[in-house]
Amino acid sequence: MRANILLTALAGASSASASVMRIAADSMEYDWAVTGWSAGCARAGCYYDFNITGAENLTQSPATPAFKAYCSGYYEGAPYTLCERLDEEDTDATVVAKLLPSNITANGSRYAVIQVSLEYTDLETPTTWWNFTGHASSIYNQFVAPLQSFTITPSEIIGVA
Repeated sequence: MRANILLTALAGASSASASVMRIAADSMEYDWAVTGWSAGCARAGCYYDFNITGAENLTQSPATPAFKAYCSGYYEGAPYTLCERLDEEDTDATVVAKLLPSNITANGSRYAVIQVSLEYTDLETPTTWWNFTGHASSIYNQFVAPLQSFTITPSEIIGVA
């Protein structure tokens, strides 16, 4: 019991001393290229797979790392799924993805909404980490259309120091 109280107090103290930073996403030039997008729905639920890449940009603040990853997962509204890094992993960046609930248009067309999040330790300050999150809509193209390519622009940027 005492150990739990101590750990809770320590966790509260460390999170209270952390500084959270939010950056306006439109102030950054950082897009991710999605290629090989394939998604579909079956009785068991919806699924997706794709590759995603981001280019390094060391001139902006915060500096952003290059990465390349393969993402796949199941079910709209499910928790994030860890993507597999395909690059040489020069940074400790982690990429995760998930399907948000579908967009259904007035004519009944159903569009997949993918959300991707990139978390990495600051490239110049190892006690700071950054999280970039963005989403995009695309078609459920499995068996009816070729693989798709599109861009995701992060819409939320948060840092903790």
